[in-house]
Amino acid sequence: MRRQRGLLVLLGLVAIGSLGIAAFRGLSTPEKANCVQIYFDAESRDQLASGKAFADQLRGLLAPYVGYSVHASGIANYQSGEVHRCDKNIYIGTHFDHRVPRVFVEDFMSAKGSVAWFGYNVWQMGPRLENEMGLRFLRMARQEFTGFFDEVLYEGGFFKKTSKTLTEQVELLPSDMSKFSMLAESRNSITREIVPYIVQSKNRFYVADVPELEAGHMSLMMAEILARFMESKAQPRGVIAFGLGH
Repeated sequence: MRRQRGLLVLLGLVAIGSLGIAAFRGLSTPEKANCVQIYFDAESRDQLASGKAFADQLRGLLAPYVGYSVHASGIANYQSGEVHRCDKNIYIGTHFDHRVPRVFVEDFMSAKGSVAWFGYNVWQMGPRLENEMGLRFLRMARQEFTGFFDEVLYEGGFFKKTSKTLTEQVELLPSDMSKFSMLAESRNSITREIVPYIVQSKNRFYVADVPELEAGHMSLMMAEILARFMESKAQPRGVIAFGLGH
């Protein structure tokens, strides 16, 4: 009888200890915060655009998402693991060949939450860009070349990029379309060539330039793309018809 009681007491202590360990583990690994972290290149004269200014524009589009805080900082200060602090992360590449920390690229590719990359330096993903996202970097399409893509195809219609966005665009070649979804395309109004503009590969998004988010088609389109990025079930449609061809 004493042995049975002793065994029951021992089993009880083991169970309590197991619960204590589980509780401690739960406290030691907090869930990601409801926040969006935006990283941008340091300011310089030869930038495609101002990353800091674009981050402010994104803040405006993210304002309707109640419960999410938005933070912005320079990509040069990135520390390993930071991507995992917030469940949404964005990088804005405005400086050609600006060195993106290798640890950020690794964290970007392994992130569980939504991550987005705008503009330059996507080639620094190396082979993973093609192996994991099904895209291959070709070149930069510039405004002065006949190969520039000045129209955006979206939702069955198209609109012209504004003069403010007519700078450069990353030209990508789809190598495996099973690895991504085409959310928007760019078209050359002269040659009629079409290339990817906005793509989604699982939780990863890529936008081939840094657009000017002024009122109009581009702003409306980006608001809807950000709804996907934020995994919002509500994607309000705007009053602008994308088939107008403006």
